[in-house]
Amino acid sequence: VFDAPQKSLGTVWYPLHPKNNRSKNKDLGEVLLNIYFQQKSSSMDMSCNGDNASSSSTCPSPLRLEDSVSSKEEKDKSFKEEKEKSLSQKSLAGRIAQIFNKNSDTAVASSTAGIDLTEMPENSKADVADEKPDDQSSSVSFEEAMKTMESKDQGSEIPSNLPGGVLVDQPYVVSPAELNSLLFSSDSSFPKSLAEMQGSKDPQLGPWKFEDGDSSLKRVYTYIKAPTKIIKATKATEEQTYLRADGKSFAVLVVVSTPDVPYGSTFKTELLYCITPGPELPSGEQSAHLVISWRMNFLQSTMMKGMIENGARQGLKEGFEQFTTLLTQSVKPVDSKDIGLNKEQILGSLQAEPKSDWKLAFQYFANFTVVSTVFMALYVIVHIWLAAPSTIQGLEFVGLDLPDSIGEFIVCGVLVLQGERLLQIISRFMHARAQKGSDHGVKAQGNGWLLTVALIEGSNLATVDSSGYCDPYVVFTCNGKSRTSSIKFQKSSPQWNEIFEFDAMEEPPSVLDIEVFDFDGLFDEATSLGQAEINFLKSNISDLADVW
Repeated sequence: VFDAPQKSLGTVWYPLHPKNNRSKNKDLGEVLLNIYFQQKSSSMDMSCNGDNASSSSTCPSPLRLEDSVSSKEEKDKSFKEEKEKSLSQKSLAGRIAQIFNKNSDTAVASSTAGIDLTEMPENSKADVADEKPDDQSSSVSFEEAMKTMESKDQGSEIPSNLPGGVLVDQPYVVSPAELNSLLFSSDSSFPKSLAEMQGSKDPQLGPWKFEDGDSSLKRVYTYIKAPTKIIKATKATEEQTYLRADGKSFAVLVVVSTPDVPYGSTFKTELLYCITPGPELPSGEQSAHLVISWRMNFLQSTMMKGMIENGARQGLKEGFEQFTTLLTQSVKPVDSKDIGLNKEQILGSLQAEPKSDWKLAFQYFANFTVVSTVFMALYVIVHIWLAAPSTIQGLEFVGLDLPDSIGEFIVCGVLVLQGERLLQIISRFMHARAQKGSDHGVKAQGNGWLLTVALIEGSNLATVDSSGYCDPYVVFTCNGKSRTSSIKFQKSSPQWNEIFEFDAMEEPPSVLDIEVFDFDGLFDEATSLGQAEINFLKSNISDLADVW
């Protein structure tokens, strides 16, 4: 205690253990102690003795048993109630100080001052670590905290989504700053309304505090989760930390701890809230794009990892369905029709990267087959130039020079095969360049239903040979008419950025077939890499207009 800062160990919960290990009752509650030492002065004694009516906040007095021993349910009470009891706890500390000053027994001193954190249970260590002196963190208002974060922003990028998956991906008709304030402001009623909708009890929002030299803005949110069919009501603690706040974009990492659930000490659930500027709206209003992703962070290995992840995924999915329902009551989601009105602007931004034919040819022909064939051809030409003319012998005649040995015969065969492969590669390249997005940019004709398709990119396409690459192109078919994209050479994740329009149709389009092929040459049948189907009949006819 004497070596601790300010001669105090802070406010710590200490578990109570039975003296007899055979006792059946292992849970005896916990005691909350704030132990510190202060120098005793005569003026303090006089002030205490002179006023019998003074409160325990100014004079040390014995603390009642119910003020020092609390059950686990009392531990879940609000931070505010603990502050109200801090005065009584200081009285306990003063009483202990009097005992130390009056009693010089070394055994008592050693047993009391010899409390070692290493002998405490693991959960008590965590509580001690979480309790920080007031001078290490500063509580500020939410508006001031946002201004401070904005002034310290160094242009860092928004973090990428967590690998567990995306729970919410929706733009809203509200500015990013207003949406951020609605979700995380200390004055917002949204968290408590969400807790009430989900059946959670006793929600307690801590203040936002700067920690680690004003470089980290955090707060703690605790609540009692509603019981389910499998798990009883348990306490959950969320540690919310701002990763970015520049006034336009916000990123908040939420770490959820539920130690009382089965295997709860082995994992923590992490949620990432990303708020960025949304799409431009025809009305001129601001919009914000909210993306919430998650992952499960396992603190130690467990055989129940798969079951824990599946249960968490299902619970998060149901919880954030309620989240989006409540959020739409406060802010309006962006209608897809509003985004569809900007179709021309969006399509105009899709421009394929210009690439010269020479650069593309160099990229396509820079392989072992072409290089080895060219080298062998040059080698043979130099040999012919250096070698003397051979005499006619055997079955040879003027104009026919046959190989004179088995070695020459094998070399001729290799040269023929290499030449054939080179001609096939050149033929494929020439045919592919002739199919250079022939349907790309062709405007539709006529009046009626107009179907526009924007082919942007592909990802991890299958390959049919050992090279690990393919030459993909896409064929779109609708109402008996087809559109074909350009061929992308040796790309497993190609990028097209091409736009296709089908001629106007009197009847609404029913089905759009999409098939991806691997180009194998002019005389070979293309290999299908996969297909997909978009059924427009699943939508109402009135909804097909300006669908984007």
